[in-house]
Amino acid sequence: MDNWAHTADGWRPDRRSLSRCIAVYVLTVQLSIKREQVEDFLRELSALRALIEREPDCLRFDVLQDAACPESIMLVEAWTSRDYFEQVQLKRPYYTPYLARVQPTWAKDRRMQHWHAIT
Repeated sequence: MDNWAHTADGWRPDRRSLSRCIAVYVLTVQLSIKREQVEDFLRELSALRALIEREPDCLRFDVLQDAACPESIMLVEAWTSRDYFEQVQLKRPYYTPYLARVQPTWAKDRRMQHWHAIT
């Protein structure tokens, strides 16, 4: 069962193994959060992450925090395709309210970078 993971919905292919078989689109998002609002931001992000990780085309969703600068956050998302991400995922009803709640916590605009896997 090395290639399978147990989830709340039962057994499914492990996302890391699955990503080796699928053309992958990766998005990185760098965020600078106001120091006094880091906890509020992380709480909102945690709720969003729980929704995103249920999406079948989400292969990975990692949240990284700079050890020396806790207000610096990076998201690393892997999706089956950029088209899916832009045409389907970004239109999910939970994004607009999430952004309305978290944008005031940003110290500056987020930086988004789009990546694709090469062999």
